[in-house]
Formats: sequence, C-alpha cells, structure tokens
Amino acid sequence: MIVASVDPTSQAFAVGEVIGVMAAAATAVALLWWLSRSWRAQSTPPGGDPALALREKRRRNGFIAGVTVLIVAVASVKAAASYHPEPRAVEALSADGTEESLVIILPEIFDRFRLLTGEDAQRAETEVLAGRKLPHSMRTGYYDQDADGSYDLFVLVNSADWDPKVAENKATKSIAQELRGFFNSSNARDVTPFDAGKHGGGLSCGLVAGPDGDQTLCAWSDAVNLVGVRLRSTDLADAARTTLALRNAATR
Repeated sequence: MIVASVDPTSQAFAVGEVIGVMAAAATAVALLWWLSRSWRAQSTPPGGDPALALREKRRRNGFIAGVTVLIVAVASVKAAASYHPEPRAVEALSADGTEESLVIILPEIFDRFRLLTGEDAQRAETEVLAGRKLPHSMRTGYYDQDADGSYDLFVLVNSADWDPKVAENKATKSIAQELRGFFNSSNARDVTPFDAGKHGGGLSCGLVAGPDGDQTLCAWSDAVNLVGVRLRSTDLADAARTTLALRNAATR
C-alpha cells in the first residue's frame, strides 16, 4: 500500500530541503560573526600605531566577510543540487516528449468490452453507487465483457478540462502524488506501477475490497486527466493491460 507521510517527490519537500540548507548556512554565519567579534574588535594597544591597527581591523573583518561569502556560496550550490522535485502533473508529456490535448471520450467498444447504455447502464450505476452520490463533475462509464448485460468494468473520469479542482491539483502536485492520494483514499493495497504507454504520465493498479471479494483498481494520470478504472479481476498485470487499452481507445 502507498503510504502518505513525508513525500520526498513533492514540491514542498524540495523547498523544505532548500530552506534547511540555507538555514544551516545562516546559523553558521551568525556563529562565525559572534565568535569572532572580540578578534575583529581588537583595539589599538598603548603606544601602537592607530593607522596600522585600523588596517588590521579591516583585514580581520575582510577575512570574516570572505569566509561568510564562501559559506553562502557553498550552501547555495548544495541547495540548488538538493532541489529536484518531480514535475507537476500539468507539465507531463507524452512518451515521445511532446504535448497532447488528451481529451477523454469513452469508446463504445474497446478490447473485449462494450459500453453499457440505457437500462443496463442505469442498473450498473445503481449497483456500483449503492445510494451514494458522485461529485457532479465526475463522469462515469460501465462496460460489459461477456455480453450478459452486467458490468465487468467501470470507469470514473476527472478532468481539468471541466473541473477547476482537478486543474488546481495538477498545477501543484506531481503525478506520483495524485496517484498516491487516489489509491490511499480507496484503501488500496499492493499498488504497483505499470507502463503508461504512448500518452505518458503514470498508470498504477492495486487491490481493493469488493462486494464479492477482491477487485482491481487502476488509475492513470496525465497533464489533464485523472481516471480510475475498477475491474472484476485480481490480476494486476492483466488489469493494467485492459486499462491501457481503454486509455488508448478513449484519448483523443
């Protein structure tokens, strides 16, 4: 199961790493100036040359300033090297490194599955939701695999094209964070990443408890969409192949 505690891939974690490095540098500089204050402020001894003493004082302050610049420079290099968060989801590209529109239109048929319509779709939705209400912005589809009129797969489509909340998440979170949150909210276990195919982004599958035993829950995320797919299956690899086939057929 994916655990959501400290996320080393997040923007916040990366910023925290930078702040930590620079805070340590600031502490070191403060200690340097505090510990050297007596040395830098040495007065002219009786009978000494005030001009020479002033030059020595300036030399000492210049030395400490030089060390300060060195500390800040080293810290800046280290901070820059430590800042490597995953790209935000909105920055995701296809497998060949290009941008795509990534509009989702659920196909009537893909692979071995047929989209249920009419009374069959209504019956499937009643069974799946069991009285619950989905967010108005979420779009659904129910697919039959063996032509018996019952659903064997259902899909939930969230898109930044029509949901401002999804757009906000994709502008601030990485794909890994999005998928982690999706599977955590579903209490999924054994979550495994799979090849996301030509459209890039990320695709993972895990196991969830169903009314008649375990089922597979998959999801893919790209720069625009976050799509969940639930199947009457416990074979993660086979479910991932089916999900990828649906993604390829649905993406325009």
